[in-house]
Amino acid sequence: MASSAAAWEEQVLGEGAAVLRWRTEQFCLLGFAASEASELAASDADLGQARYLLGSGCQPDLAFRILL
Repeated sequence: MASSAAAWEEQVLGEGAAVLRWRTEQFCLLGFAASEASELAASDADLGQARYLLGSGCQPDLAFRILL
């Protein structure tokens, strides 16, 4: 039983890491610096809100401050 719990935990952690990588990539593609993208990805920052802000002409440095 313990091995199935460990396998489940490993799978969940792996999925979390994959989501974090994907979010980081998405924030980078929007024009944020790699360090900002990593910080945004690890936070509760809303990717849709980031797209909206930048699409509306907001500069990445200001959008970064708004999102955090």
